[in-house]
Amino acid sequence: MAMDFFMPTHAHLIGIGGIGMSGLAKLLQKSGVRVSGSDVAASELTDALRKYSIDVKIGHDAENIPEETDLIIYSSAVPETNPERAEARKRGIPQLTNFQFLGRWTETKHPILVCGTHGKSTTTALTGLLLIQGGIDPTVIVGSQVPDFKDGNIYFGTSDLVVIEGDEYAKHFLEFEPSAVILNNIELDHTDVFPDLESLIRAFRELLLKVRHGGLVVANADDARVQTLIGEERGRLESRQIKIKTFGFGSHADLQIADCLPKPQGQTFALRDETGLLTRYSLHIPGRMNVMNAVAAMTLAQYLGVSPQAIRETFDRFKGIWRRFEIVLDRGQVTVVSDYGHHPTAVAATLDAAHSFFPGRRIVLCFQPHHHNRTKQLFADFIPSFDKADALLLTEIYDVAGRDAAEDQNVSSRDLQEAVLHRDEERGIKRLVEYASDPKEALNLLKRWRKPNDVVIVMGAGDIYKIAVHVLDA
Repeated sequence: MAMDFFMPTHAHLIGIGGIGMSGLAKLLQKSGVRVSGSDVAASELTDALRKYSIDVKIGHDAENIPEETDLIIYSSAVPETNPERAEARKRGIPQLTNFQFLGRWTETKHPILVCGTHGKSTTTALTGLLLIQGGIDPTVIVGSQVPDFKDGNIYFGTSDLVVIEGDEYAKHFLEFEPSAVILNNIELDHTDVFPDLESLIRAFRELLLKVRHGGLVVANADDARVQTLIGEERGRLESRQIKIKTFGFGSHADLQIADCLPKPQGQTFALRDETGLLTRYSLHIPGRMNVMNAVAAMTLAQYLGVSPQAIRETFDRFKGIWRRFEIVLDRGQVTVVSDYGHHPTAVAATLDAAHSFFPGRRIVLCFQPHHHNRTKQLFADFIPSFDKADALLLTEIYDVAGRDAAEDQNVSSRDLQEAVLHRDEERGIKRLVEYASDPKEALNLLKRWRKPNDVVIVMGAGDIYKIAVHVLDA
Protein backbone atom coordinates (compact mmCIF):
# COMPACT_ATOMS: atom_id res chain seq x y z
CA MET A 1 0.00 0.00 0.00
CA ALA A 2 1.48 3.35 -1.04
CA MET A 3 0.89 6.14 1.45
CA ASP A 4 2.47 9.36 2.62
CA PHE A 5 4.51 8.97 5.77
CA PHE A 6 3.04 10.00 9.07
CA MET A 7 4.10 9.29 12.62
CA PRO A 8 1.17 7.49 14.25
CA THR A 9 -0.18 8.23 17.70
CA HIS A 10 -0.83 4.51 18.34
CA ALA A 11 0.84 1.73 16.33
CA HIS A 12 -0.15 -1.91 16.64
CA LEU A 13 2.58 -4.37 15.60
CA ILE A 14 1.59 -7.83 14.37
CA GLY A 15 4.49 -10.23 14.85
CA ILE A 16 6.00 -7.94 17.49
CA GLY A 17 8.19 -10.75 18.88
CA GLY A 18 10.49 -10.85 15.84
CA ILE A 19 13.97 -9.41 16.28
CA GLY A 20 13.33 -6.61 13.77
CA MET A 21 9.79 -5.88 14.91
CA SER A 22 10.76 -5.70 18.58
CA GLY A 23 13.45 -3.14 17.73
CA LEU A 24 10.91 -1.08 15.82
CA ALA A 25 8.52 -1.24 18.80
CA LYS A 26 11.22 0.33 20.98
CA LEU A 27 11.95 2.96 18.32
CA LEU A 28 8.27 3.95 18.09
CA GLN A 29 7.90 4.17 21.85
CA LYS A 30 11.07 6.28 22.10
CA SER A 31 9.51 8.60 19.50
CA GLY A 32 6.44 9.15 21.69
CA VAL A 33 4.13 6.69 19.94
CA ARG A 34 1.87 4.41 21.99
CA VAL A 35 2.65 0.81 21.04
CA SER A 36 0.80 -2.47 21.31
CA GLY A 37 1.35 -5.74 19.53
CA SER A 38 0.78 -9.45 19.23
CA ASP A 39 2.66 -12.60 18.36
CA VAL A 40 1.87 -16.26 17.99
CA ALA A 41 4.00 -17.33 20.95
CA ALA A 42 5.75 -15.85 23.96
CA SER A 43 9.53 -15.52 23.85
CA GLU A 44 12.39 -13.72 25.55
CA LEU A 45 11.79 -10.86 23.09
CA THR A 46 8.11 -10.46 23.97
CA ASP A 47 8.98 -10.72 27.66
CA ALA A 48 11.55 -7.94 27.21
CA LEU A 49 9.01 -5.67 25.49
CA ARG A 50 6.71 -5.88 28.51
CA LYS A 51 9.52 -4.34 30.55
CA TYR A 52 9.10 -1.29 28.29
CA SER A 53 5.40 -1.23 29.29
CA ILE A 54 4.38 -2.29 25.78
CA ASP A 55 1.10 -4.21 25.73
CA VAL A 56 1.87 -7.56 24.06
CA LYS A 57 -0.87 -10.11 23.41
CA ILE A 58 -0.01 -13.76 22.75
CA GLY A 59 -2.14 -15.17 19.94
CA HIS A 60 -3.76 -13.28 17.06
CA ASP A 61 -7.29 -11.98 17.45
CA ALA A 62 -9.22 -9.06 15.98
CA GLU A 63 -9.91 -7.80 19.50
CA ASN A 64 -6.17 -7.31 20.09
CA ILE A 65 -6.21 -4.05 18.10
CA PRO A 66 -6.89 -1.11 20.46
CA GLU A 67 -9.64 1.29 19.41
CA GLU A 68 -7.27 4.25 19.07
CA THR A 69 -4.87 2.45 16.67
CA ASP A 70 -4.08 4.58 13.59
CA LEU A 71 -1.37 2.40 12.01
CA ILE A 72 -0.79 -1.33 11.69
CA ILE A 73 2.79 -2.49 11.20
CA TYR A 74 3.25 -6.16 10.40
CA SER A 75 6.06 -8.61 9.83
CA SER A 76 6.32 -9.95 6.28
CA ALA A 77 5.77 -13.39 7.79
CA VAL A 78 2.19 -12.37 8.70
CA PRO A 79 -0.27 -13.27 5.90
CA GLU A 80 -3.20 -11.15 4.71
CA THR A 81 -5.55 -13.71 6.23
CA ASN A 82 -4.30 -12.90 9.74
CA PRO A 83 -7.40 -11.91 11.78
CA GLU A 84 -5.80 -8.68 12.97
CA ARG A 85 -4.91 -7.62 9.44
CA ALA A 86 -8.45 -8.47 8.34
CA GLU A 87 -9.87 -6.36 11.19
CA ALA A 88 -7.57 -3.46 10.23
CA ARG A 89 -8.90 -3.57 6.64
CA LYS A 90 -12.45 -3.60 7.99
CA ARG A 91 -11.71 -0.53 10.12
CA GLY A 92 -9.74 1.25 7.39
CA ILE A 93 -6.50 1.37 9.39
CA PRO A 94 -3.43 1.81 7.13
CA GLN A 95 -0.99 -1.12 7.10
CA LEU A 96 2.76 -1.19 6.43
CA THR A 97 5.47 -3.79 6.80
CA ASN A 98 8.20 -2.87 9.27
CA PHE A 99 10.59 -2.14 6.40
CA GLN A 100 8.03 0.01 4.57
CA PHE A 101 7.64 2.07 7.73
CA LEU A 102 11.40 2.40 8.24
CA GLY A 103 11.88 3.34 4.59
CA ARG A 104 9.47 6.24 4.97
CA TRP A 105 10.77 7.20 8.43
CA THR A 106 14.34 7.53 7.07
CA GLU A 107 13.39 9.70 4.08
CA THR A 108 14.41 12.83 6.02
CA LYS A 109 17.45 11.17 7.59
CA HIS A 110 20.68 9.62 6.29
CA PRO A 111 20.23 5.84 6.27
CA ILE A 112 23.23 3.53 5.94
CA LEU A 113 22.25 0.03 4.79
CA VAL A 114 24.41 -2.99 5.55
CA CYS A 115 23.60 -5.64 2.94
CA GLY A 116 24.77 -9.02 1.64
CA THR A 117 24.04 -12.69 2.07
CA HIS A 118 26.38 -13.17 5.04
CA GLY A 119 27.67 -11.07 7.93
CA LYS A 120 25.01 -8.35 8.00
CA SER A 121 24.29 -8.38 11.73
CA THR A 122 27.92 -8.36 12.88
CA THR A 123 28.85 -5.69 10.31
CA THR A 124 25.85 -3.55 11.30
CA ALA A 125 26.74 -3.80 14.98
CA LEU A 126 30.40 -2.96 14.35
CA THR A 127 29.53 -0.07 12.04
CA GLY A 128 27.27 1.39 14.69
CA LEU A 129 29.81 0.91 17.48
CA LEU A 130 32.61 2.50 15.41
CA LEU A 131 30.47 5.54 14.63
CA ILE A 132 29.38 5.86 18.27
CA GLN A 133 33.01 5.64 19.44
CA GLY A 134 33.91 8.18 16.77
CA GLY A 135 31.44 10.71 18.17
CA ILE A 136 28.95 10.54 15.27
CA ASP A 137 26.21 8.99 17.43
CA PRO A 138 23.89 7.31 14.90
CA THR A 139 20.71 5.39 15.57
CA VAL A 140 21.44 1.69 14.92
CA ILE A 141 18.88 -1.02 14.13
CA VAL A 142 20.30 -4.55 14.00
CA GLY A 143 18.79 -8.02 13.63
CA SER A 144 20.46 -9.36 16.76
CA GLN A 145 21.17 -8.36 20.35
CA VAL A 146 24.30 -6.25 20.87
CA PRO A 147 25.74 -6.44 24.41
CA ASP A 148 27.02 -2.86 24.18
CA PHE A 149 23.51 -1.54 23.40
CA LYS A 150 21.39 -0.87 26.49
CA ASP A 151 18.28 -1.68 24.45
CA GLY A 152 19.77 -4.79 22.84
CA ASN A 153 18.78 -4.66 19.17
CA ILE A 154 18.60 -0.89 18.85
CA TYR A 155 20.70 2.11 19.85
CA PHE A 156 19.13 5.55 19.98
CA GLY A 157 21.52 8.20 18.67
CA THR A 158 21.24 11.97 18.44
CA SER A 159 22.42 12.48 14.83
CA ASP A 160 20.35 12.03 11.68
CA LEU A 161 22.49 9.04 10.64
CA VAL A 162 20.68 5.68 10.87
CA VAL A 163 22.56 2.37 10.45
CA ILE A 164 20.17 -0.40 9.42
CA GLU A 165 20.66 -4.09 8.69
CA GLY A 166 19.31 -4.27 5.12
CA ASP A 167 17.35 -7.47 4.55
CA GLU A 168 17.23 -8.83 1.00
CA TYR A 169 14.36 -11.21 1.83
CA ALA A 170 11.25 -10.12 -0.09
CA LYS A 171 13.45 -7.25 -1.39
CA HIS A 172 12.94 -5.38 1.87
CA PHE A 173 16.08 -3.29 1.33
CA LEU A 174 14.44 -1.64 -1.69
CA GLU A 175 12.15 0.30 0.65
CA PHE A 176 15.09 2.64 1.35
CA GLU A 177 16.95 5.38 -0.49
CA PRO A 178 20.25 5.05 1.38
CA SER A 179 22.98 7.61 1.74
CA ALA A 180 25.47 4.75 1.94
CA VAL A 181 25.49 1.00 1.35
CA ILE A 182 27.88 -1.68 2.57
CA LEU A 183 27.74 -4.64 0.17
CA ASN A 184 29.42 -7.63 1.84
CA ASN A 185 28.73 -10.49 -0.59
CA ILE A 186 26.15 -11.98 -2.94
CA GLU A 187 25.24 -15.65 -2.82
CA LEU A 188 21.99 -17.42 -3.65
CA ASP A 189 19.68 -17.58 -0.65
CA HIS A 190 15.97 -17.12 0.10
CA THR A 191 15.24 -19.47 -2.76
CA ASP A 192 11.49 -19.13 -2.14
CA VAL A 193 11.80 -15.48 -3.19
CA PHE A 194 14.70 -15.59 -5.67
CA PRO A 195 14.37 -18.55 -8.05
CA ASP A 196 17.92 -18.06 -9.33
CA LEU A 197 21.06 -16.04 -8.75
CA GLU A 198 20.24 -13.58 -11.52
CA SER A 199 17.00 -12.52 -9.86
CA LEU A 200 18.91 -11.88 -6.62
CA ILE A 201 21.59 -9.84 -8.42
CA ARG A 202 18.85 -7.77 -10.10
CA ALA A 203 17.56 -6.81 -6.66
CA PHE A 204 21.04 -5.70 -5.57
CA ARG A 205 21.42 -3.76 -8.83
CA GLU A 206 18.16 -1.95 -8.13
CA LEU A 207 19.44 -1.15 -4.63
CA LEU A 208 22.54 0.55 -6.07
CA LEU A 209 20.30 2.67 -8.29
CA LYS A 210 18.51 3.92 -5.18
CA VAL A 211 21.68 5.23 -3.45
CA ARG A 212 21.36 8.98 -3.06
CA HIS A 213 23.34 11.47 -5.16
CA GLY A 214 26.75 12.03 -3.58
CA GLY A 215 26.47 8.89 -1.48
CA LEU A 216 28.87 6.05 -0.76
CA VAL A 217 29.10 2.37 -1.73
CA VAL A 218 31.48 0.14 0.26
CA ALA A 219 32.01 -3.12 -1.64
CA ASN A 220 33.76 -6.45 -1.06
CA ALA A 221 36.66 -6.61 -3.52
CA ASP A 222 37.02 -10.38 -3.05
CA ASP A 223 33.47 -11.32 -4.03
CA ALA A 224 33.33 -11.89 -7.80
CA ARG A 225 29.59 -11.20 -8.05
CA VAL A 226 29.88 -7.96 -6.08
CA GLN A 227 32.78 -6.80 -8.21
CA THR A 228 31.03 -7.67 -11.46
CA LEU A 229 27.97 -5.73 -10.33
CA ILE A 230 30.05 -2.74 -9.22
CA GLY A 231 31.97 -2.82 -12.51
CA GLU A 232 28.75 -2.77 -14.51
CA GLU A 233 27.22 0.02 -12.43
CA ARG A 234 30.35 2.11 -11.79
CA GLY A 235 29.63 4.62 -14.56
CA ARG A 236 26.08 5.26 -13.42
CA LEU A 237 27.18 5.52 -9.79
CA GLU A 238 30.02 7.94 -10.48
CA SER A 239 27.80 10.05 -12.74
CA ARG A 240 25.76 10.75 -9.60
CA GLN A 241 28.97 11.56 -7.67
CA ILE A 242 28.68 8.38 -5.59
CA LYS A 243 32.01 7.32 -4.13
CA ILE A 244 33.04 3.64 -4.30
CA LYS A 245 35.39 2.17 -1.69
CA THR A 246 36.48 -1.47 -1.79
CA PHE A 247 37.94 -3.77 0.86
CA GLY A 248 39.35 -7.29 0.94
CA PHE A 249 42.41 -9.51 0.74
CA GLY A 250 43.03 -8.80 -2.95
CA SER A 251 45.72 -6.32 -3.94
CA HIS A 252 43.17 -4.34 -6.00
CA ALA A 253 41.18 -3.40 -2.85
CA ASP A 254 41.31 0.19 -1.62
CA LEU A 255 41.75 -1.17 1.90
CA GLN A 256 43.75 -4.39 1.62
CA ILE A 257 43.96 -7.00 4.36
CA ALA A 258 47.64 -7.91 4.18
CA ASP A 259 47.48 -10.89 6.55
CA CYS A 260 45.25 -12.56 9.07
CA LEU A 261 46.82 -14.46 11.97
CA PRO A 262 44.55 -16.64 14.11
CA LYS A 263 45.36 -17.08 17.77
CA PRO A 264 43.54 -18.75 20.66
CA GLN A 265 40.50 -16.65 21.60
CA GLY A 266 41.09 -14.15 18.83
CA GLN A 267 43.07 -13.04 15.79
CA THR A 268 45.08 -10.15 14.42
CA PHE A 269 45.16 -8.68 10.94
CA ALA A 270 47.19 -6.06 9.11
CA LEU A 271 45.43 -3.50 6.93
CA ARG A 272 47.07 -1.48 4.15
CA ASP A 273 45.29 1.80 3.38
CA GLU A 274 45.25 3.75 0.12
CA THR A 275 48.52 5.52 1.03
CA GLY A 276 50.29 2.20 1.59
CA LEU A 277 50.39 2.59 5.38
CA LEU A 278 50.18 -0.76 7.18
CA THR A 279 48.34 -0.93 10.54
CA ARG A 280 47.68 -4.00 12.71
CA TYR A 281 44.43 -4.58 14.57
CA SER A 282 43.18 -7.23 17.00
CA LEU A 283 39.78 -8.92 17.10
CA HIS A 284 38.26 -11.11 19.79
CA ILE A 285 35.92 -12.83 17.32
CA PRO A 286 37.15 -15.67 15.07
CA GLY A 287 37.35 -16.35 11.36
CA ARG A 288 38.32 -14.64 8.12
CA MET A 289 34.68 -13.79 7.59
CA ASN A 290 34.73 -11.62 10.72
CA VAL A 291 37.90 -9.86 9.56
CA MET A 292 35.97 -8.99 6.39
CA ASN A 293 32.99 -7.82 8.45
CA ALA A 294 35.25 -5.64 10.59
CA VAL A 295 37.07 -4.12 7.63
CA ALA A 296 33.78 -3.40 5.84
CA ALA A 297 32.60 -1.49 8.89
CA MET A 298 35.87 0.42 9.33
CA THR A 299 36.01 1.35 5.62
CA LEU A 300 32.76 3.23 6.05
CA ALA A 301 33.75 4.60 9.46
CA GLN A 302 37.06 5.95 8.19
CA TYR A 303 35.30 7.60 5.26
CA LEU A 304 33.06 9.40 7.77
CA GLY A 305 36.08 10.56 9.76
CA VAL A 306 36.36 8.05 12.59
CA SER A 307 39.94 7.99 13.89
CA PRO A 308 42.25 4.93 13.90
CA GLN A 309 42.35 5.13 17.71
CA ALA A 310 38.55 4.96 17.96
CA ILE A 311 38.56 1.99 15.58
CA ARG A 312 41.19 0.15 17.61
CA GLU A 313 39.36 0.80 20.88
CA THR A 314 36.09 -0.51 19.42
CA PHE A 315 37.71 -3.69 18.09
CA ASP A 316 39.49 -4.29 21.39
CA ARG A 317 36.19 -4.13 23.27
CA PHE A 318 33.97 -6.05 20.83
CA LYS A 319 33.20 -9.64 21.86
CA GLY A 320 30.46 -10.40 19.34
CA ILE A 321 26.66 -10.40 19.36
CA TRP A 322 23.73 -12.70 20.12
CA ARG A 323 23.76 -16.02 18.21
CA ARG A 324 26.80 -15.06 16.10
CA PHE A 325 29.49 -17.42 17.45
CA GLU A 326 28.19 -16.54 20.88
CA ILE A 327 29.85 -18.46 23.70
CA VAL A 328 26.90 -19.22 25.98
CA LEU A 329 28.60 -21.75 28.29
CA ASP A 330 32.22 -22.42 29.16
CA ARG A 331 32.71 -24.74 32.10
CA GLY A 332 33.82 -28.24 32.94
CA GLN A 333 36.29 -28.13 30.02
CA VAL A 334 33.35 -27.89 27.57
CA THR A 335 32.50 -24.77 25.58
CA VAL A 336 29.04 -24.28 24.05
CA VAL A 337 28.60 -21.85 21.15
CA SER A 338 25.27 -20.60 19.78
CA ASP A 339 25.27 -19.54 16.14
CA TYR A 340 22.64 -18.31 13.69
CA GLY A 341 24.29 -19.79 10.57
CA HIS A 342 21.79 -21.37 8.17
CA HIS A 343 23.50 -21.22 4.75
CA PRO A 344 26.17 -23.71 3.57
CA THR A 345 28.81 -21.01 3.26
CA ALA A 346 28.10 -19.78 6.80
CA VAL A 347 28.26 -23.34 8.17
CA ALA A 348 31.67 -23.99 6.59
CA ALA A 349 33.04 -20.59 7.62
CA THR A 350 31.90 -21.07 11.22
CA LEU A 351 33.56 -24.49 11.46
CA ASP A 352 36.78 -22.99 10.07
CA ALA A 353 36.56 -20.23 12.66
CA ALA A 354 35.97 -22.72 15.46
CA HIS A 355 39.11 -24.70 14.61
CA SER A 356 41.21 -21.51 14.57
CA PHE A 357 39.63 -20.15 17.77
CA PHE A 358 39.86 -23.46 19.66
CA PRO A 359 42.88 -25.27 18.17
CA GLY A 360 43.19 -28.96 18.95
CA ARG A 361 39.70 -29.34 20.40
CA ARG A 362 36.91 -31.61 19.13
CA ILE A 363 34.23 -29.61 17.33
CA VAL A 364 30.73 -31.06 17.73
CA LEU A 365 28.11 -29.44 15.48
CA CYS A 366 24.37 -29.64 16.11
CA PHE A 367 22.70 -28.11 13.05
CA GLN A 368 19.04 -27.40 12.41
CA PRO A 369 18.37 -26.57 8.74
CA HIS A 370 16.06 -23.59 8.29
CA HIS A 371 13.27 -23.72 5.72
CA HIS A 372 12.50 -26.76 3.56
CA ASN A 373 12.86 -24.85 0.29
CA ARG A 374 16.34 -23.56 1.16
CA THR A 375 17.44 -27.04 2.25
CA LYS A 376 16.12 -28.56 -0.97
CA GLN A 377 17.61 -25.96 -3.31
CA LEU A 378 21.02 -25.85 -1.59
CA PHE A 379 21.15 -29.54 -0.63
CA ALA A 380 24.29 -30.34 -2.64
CA ASP A 381 26.11 -27.37 -1.08
CA PHE A 382 25.16 -28.36 2.45
CA ILE A 383 26.76 -31.82 2.23
CA PRO A 384 30.44 -30.69 2.09
CA SER A 385 29.80 -27.72 4.39
CA PHE A 386 29.89 -30.10 7.39
CA ASP A 387 33.31 -31.59 6.53
CA LYS A 388 35.17 -29.90 9.38
CA ALA A 389 32.78 -31.01 12.11
CA ASP A 390 34.39 -33.79 14.15
CA ALA A 391 30.91 -35.01 15.10
CA LEU A 392 27.64 -33.97 13.48
CA LEU A 393 24.06 -34.00 14.72
CA LEU A 394 21.38 -33.00 12.20
CA THR A 395 18.06 -31.93 13.69
CA GLU A 396 14.91 -32.04 11.60
CA ILE A 397 14.31 -29.00 9.38
CA TYR A 398 12.71 -25.97 11.02
CA ASP A 399 9.38 -25.31 9.34
CA VAL A 400 8.91 -21.61 8.52
CA ALA A 401 5.22 -20.73 8.79
CA GLY A 402 3.82 -19.45 5.52
CA ARG A 403 7.02 -20.02 3.56
CA ASP A 404 7.15 -23.80 3.06
CA ALA A 405 5.23 -25.12 0.06
CA ALA A 406 3.78 -28.63 0.04
CA GLU A 407 6.15 -29.73 -2.73
CA ASP A 408 9.16 -28.95 -0.50
CA GLN A 409 8.08 -31.23 2.34
CA ASN A 410 9.75 -34.25 0.72
CA VAL A 411 13.19 -33.23 1.98
CA SER A 412 14.33 -34.10 5.50
CA SER A 413 17.45 -33.86 7.64
CA ARG A 414 17.52 -37.66 7.37
CA ASP A 415 18.34 -37.17 3.69
CA LEU A 416 21.20 -34.87 4.66
CA GLN A 417 22.46 -37.43 7.17
CA GLU A 418 22.51 -40.18 4.53
CA ALA A 419 24.27 -37.93 2.01
CA VAL A 420 26.92 -36.87 4.55
CA LEU A 421 27.55 -40.49 5.56
CA HIS A 422 27.96 -41.43 1.89
CA ARG A 423 30.45 -38.57 1.41
CA ASP A 424 32.36 -39.65 4.53
CA GLU A 425 32.59 -43.20 3.18
CA GLU A 426 34.02 -41.89 -0.08
CA ARG A 427 36.53 -39.76 1.87
CA GLY A 428 37.48 -42.62 4.18
CA ILE A 429 36.24 -40.66 7.21
CA LYS A 430 34.62 -42.20 10.28
CA ARG A 431 32.78 -39.91 12.69
CA LEU A 432 29.48 -39.62 14.51
CA VAL A 433 26.75 -38.40 12.15
CA GLU A 434 23.30 -38.70 13.72
CA TYR A 435 19.74 -37.48 13.17
CA ALA A 436 17.39 -35.98 15.78
CA SER A 437 13.68 -35.54 15.18
CA ASP A 438 13.47 -32.34 17.24
CA PRO A 439 15.56 -30.09 19.53
CA LYS A 440 14.60 -32.07 22.63
CA GLU A 441 16.03 -35.28 21.17
CA ALA A 442 19.07 -33.34 19.95
CA LEU A 443 19.71 -32.08 23.48
CA ASN A 444 19.58 -35.59 24.91
CA LEU A 445 22.08 -36.80 22.30
CA LEU A 446 24.44 -33.89 22.91
CA LYS A 447 24.45 -34.63 26.64
CA ARG A 448 25.51 -38.21 25.89
CA TRP A 449 28.11 -37.16 23.32
CA ARG A 450 29.86 -34.37 25.24
CA LYS A 451 33.40 -35.01 26.43
CA PRO A 452 36.00 -32.90 28.22
CA ASN A 453 37.69 -30.44 25.83
CA ASP A 454 34.73 -30.42 23.42
CA VAL A 455 33.42 -27.34 21.65
CA VAL A 456 29.72 -27.85 20.99
CA ILE A 457 28.20 -25.55 18.35
CA VAL A 458 24.40 -25.29 18.32
CA MET A 459 23.57 -23.73 14.96
CA GLY A 460 20.51 -22.66 13.01
CA ALA A 461 18.08 -19.78 12.46
CA GLY A 462 15.10 -21.61 13.98
CA ASP A 463 14.40 -22.56 17.59
CA ILE A 464 17.45 -24.81 18.08
CA TYR A 465 19.28 -22.03 19.98
CA LYS A 466 17.02 -22.60 22.99
CA ILE A 467 18.80 -25.86 23.86
CA ALA A 468 22.32 -24.36 23.87
CA VAL A 469 22.17 -23.18 27.49
CA HIS A 470 21.11 -26.68 28.61
CA VAL A 471 23.86 -28.76 26.95
CA LEU A 472 25.85 -28.93 30.19
CA ASP A 473 22.86 -29.68 32.41
CA ALA A 474 23.14 -32.89 34.42
